[in-house]
Amino acid sequence: FFRMRSFLPDYKVSKVLLDSAHDAMPYYQYFKRQNITPFIDLNSKAGRPPVYKNDFTIDKDGVPVCPAGHRMRRDGIEAAKGRMKFKCPKISHAGGCISCTCDNPCSNAKYGRTVHLVLNDNPRLFNNPPRSSKEWKQEYNARTSVERSNKREKLDFRLEDGRHRSTKMWYCRLYHILMLQHLDAWDLPSESPLRKLILDVA
Repeated sequence: FFRMRSFLPDYKVSKVLLDSAHDAMPYYQYFKRQNITPFIDLNSKAGRPPVYKNDFTIDKDGVPVCPAGHRMRRDGIEAAKGRMKFKCPKISHAGGCISCTCDNPCSNAKYGRTVHLVLNDNPRLFNNPPRSSKEWKQEYNARTSVERSNKREKLDFRLEDGRHRSTKMWYCRLYHILMLQHLDAWDLPSESPLRKLILDVA
């Protein structure tokens, strides 16, 4: 990463997509200092705080779970205060009447219990966008194309089979493989053969 930035000093990195092997606090702290949004899958072995805000737990997506065991509903982000807001998921607005449908309500408030997750408390768990959001999942799904590219380089073009001692030779081997990947992409048909067959028959 730092080598890339030294080669491309004017290139602006705004997002990073990493797997759970990179789920460590120093990564989040560094990206925050650099104004980079991290999309890192949680590592189940790295742990989570057993209790948050006295009686709430945090699930695998960084979403608070109420004492009754329900995942709370996200209700926006207060950017000025650096926190995310979650509300009771059992509040009903049926018939124009606001009521709590939980068997064991944990608050007498009209809109139920509200929890604020302060991003600075734990930037590893509490990130923006949160892992439970569609935005986070859509961005993170882009990693599948990276994995396919890595597989093509390592297995199909046998990147790691080289017996080079020189860093320059490794770069040469990698650059040649990348050029072959581009040639493969240029050689792909411009449209689906199946689609062309169907259109020809029609």
